[in-house]
Amino acid sequence: MSRSLSKSPGTAFGPVLLILALFALALFVPQSHASPEEPSPAAEVELICHTENPADCYPKVFSPTHEFQVVHDDQVVPNGLHIRLDVTTGIKTAKINDPDEQHPELEGLPVDKAIVTVEGEEAEDEPLFLKGAPVYEMFGKVKPPQQESGEFYSNLEFVRKGPGGTDLPFDEVLEFLEDIAHDIYYGGKIAETPATIKALLCLMVEPQATVAEGVKPRGQQAASIVAAALRNNPSAAENVGTAWAAMMDSKCGENLPLRQALYGSFSPQGALTESDVPVAAARAKAHVAAFASLLRNADVRRDFLAHGGMSRLVETLMPTVPAWDAVQRKVGNLLLDNFLDEELGAATGEWPAFRASEADKDKRAAARTADEVWLTALRDVRDRNGSKKSHWSVDVLRRLEALHQKQLKALPKEDL
Repeated sequence: MSRSLSKSPGTAFGPVLLILALFALALFVPQSHASPEEPSPAAEVELICHTENPADCYPKVFSPTHEFQVVHDDQVVPNGLHIRLDVTTGIKTAKINDPDEQHPELEGLPVDKAIVTVEGEEAEDEPLFLKGAPVYEMFGKVKPPQQESGEFYSNLEFVRKGPGGTDLPFDEVLEFLEDIAHDIYYGGKIAETPATIKALLCLMVEPQATVAEGVKPRGQQAASIVAAALRNNPSAAENVGTAWAAMMDSKCGENLPLRQALYGSFSPQGALTESDVPVAAARAKAHVAAFASLLRNADVRRDFLAHGGMSRLVETLMPTVPAWDAVQRKVGNLLLDNFLDEELGAATGEWPAFRASEADKDKRAAARTADEVWLTALRDVRDRNGSKKSHWSVDVLRRLEALHQKQLKALPKEDL
């Protein structure tokens, strides 16, 4: 018996349902698979262009990523980034800061988990030279970095031209040089050209313009560059010493004799308001630091001593306000490093100037008076600090008094 095969309704409509399902899927295909829409115009980005080539332009505001990118000196850098400065090349790079980032290159190094507070101001007041360290002289040529910083040389040119000679923010130029001057190679390059050093010295003696709170004045920055470039860099100091007399005989601008202005720049002239005192103290401290490095050179020392530099330097010991304490401590370091402590490489015997053997009675009396001004000022500093044995003034005063007494004992009877 034959049976006819009939299709169930579900079986009959199967192909139809399949077609409808495929059609429905087609309606919900993601837009990304469709032809892309026209992109919306990007927000306008302000660019910095130093040449006519568009490829050399870059955004005015640095746009960080998770990878280090080069930061140009005239870019605005957002706060909170991880910034690196290669002191060899002067190149600055930055990226988004990741506080959880691991540093494999530091693995295995001992880590002190104690909290350490670094006081920048106090660190600057450490003696420039270690007690008992040998006096050394560098021989040969300092090896240049593998890749020299092009920005360094352009910034040197900006300094020589002065703040009115460039459209690049001059303060950023000084900040760049202040960072890189600690490198012995670039410090030598800064000191290599007398015009560069003279430009920095002239900045040091220019009248200070009012600056925003927290901004370092240009003269103070210039002094820091000089101090860093010459510190522990005898060849750089030698270059400056060779040109020193000629520089001191020149003028800043048309009317300002450089020697007179520079040697008299340690203390402000005239009365200061309460708000002026910290600014004046910071300026004086930077100038003393610059001379602490400059006076390591014999030519600079001779000129400084011959033209009354020490009689102006002692003025820094006169103020009694606490803001001046750090300045006075740095003066004490300068005296030890350059004139009083032979173990620190000082050129002993050049100062103090009082000599019983001086044949000219007037010169002998003038030198004695000048030394007694220093002794009186140092005693006042010591007494203001309660005669603490650990205070820097005690050691400096002890050395000066011993030298002074030695000369007094050898004086002719008519001078006693």
